[in-house]
Amino acid sequence: MRLGFATGILAAVIAAVSATSATSAADASADSELRARLTRLQADVTAGEDIRAIKKLQRAYGYYVDKGLWEDIAALFTDDAVANYPAGVFIGGPSIREHLYMNVGGGKLGDLGLGDGRLYNHMNIQPVVHLDPGGQSAKGRWRALAMFGNFGGGAVWAEGVYELTYVKQNGIWKIKTLDYYSGFGAPYQTGWVAPPAAAANPGAAPETPRPVSRRKLAHPPDRERNLDCDGFPKACIAPFHYANPGKSVAAAAAWTSAADAPPAPSGSRSWRIARSCSRTARSSRTSSASMGITSIARCGIRSRICSPRTARSRWGSAVFTSARPGYASSSAHWDRRGSRRAG
Repeated sequence: MRLGFATGILAAVIAAVSATSATSAADASADSELRARLTRLQADVTAGEDIRAIKKLQRAYGYYVDKGLWEDIAALFTDDAVANYPAGVFIGGPSIREHLYMNVGGGKLGDLGLGDGRLYNHMNIQPVVHLDPGGQSAKGRWRALAMFGNFGGGAVWAEGVYELTYVKQNGIWKIKTLDYYSGFGAPYQTGWVAPPAAAANPGAAPETPRPVSRRKLAHPPDRERNLDCDGFPKACIAPFHYANPGKSVAAAAAWTSAADAPPAPSGSRSWRIARSCSRTARSSRTSSASMGITSIARCGIRSRICSPRTARSRWGSAVFTSARPGYASSSAHWDRRGSRRAG
């Protein structure tokens, strides 16, 4: 009887050791999966914040142009930036700054503002922004819709497309290159209708557009503008920096996979989230193993962050735009007690 009892104990010990080994292997696999998903989440959050910062930068550019805040505009460019405006190509931050003050503003360095009676509204709309691999540079396409004029004088509608590249310097996004492609320009009074002579004789051959004369600038460009198409009235298509997003998953993405993203700096918010999740998962598995129960740990009971099964949580959906509400891999969520609930 004693022998049978001892044999039973030995069998239980062997079974417990085997279960512990299996649990350890499962724990290691779950840890690896959790860390990979947290790394992806961390990189996606950073990418989403970067795109938001770039859009804020470009919209600020438009608001500063509106009011002739030339110094603020100049601060948005890198020191080695290249700006390709209709007036010419200006190379380097100092040259761009002088162009803004002297050519666009019509004054001298230090003269801020447009002056009384001048309208220079410059709306930057329809952004399409993509981060480059590594997250330290990006490209953007914007449409500019402008209203220029002087009180009691002439007024003009204008439209065009910006293609820009951006770089991240010391955590701050700045404009590296700017290329402006004119879409149209027309007087406010007549719009883009046919000139009176053409309207009186609709059967006549269209008049060949006259070459655009370059006005003498207070600050000459560093290089003459040389484009295949100078824009309106010629039919031009500004080159796209991106592929057609309707043709592939890769082309539709705003940033590339974060598999090779650098780890979060020690002490950062993403780093603290990852450490908290890892500790919670280990604690849950240790508790389960001591009871002879094999389970998949849930990171989220205490931190309410994520589940290893879904990678996207209520918190991710509510706070981080990169988590894309309604695009999770599961239709279930985790409530505050760590219990699963539908939808």
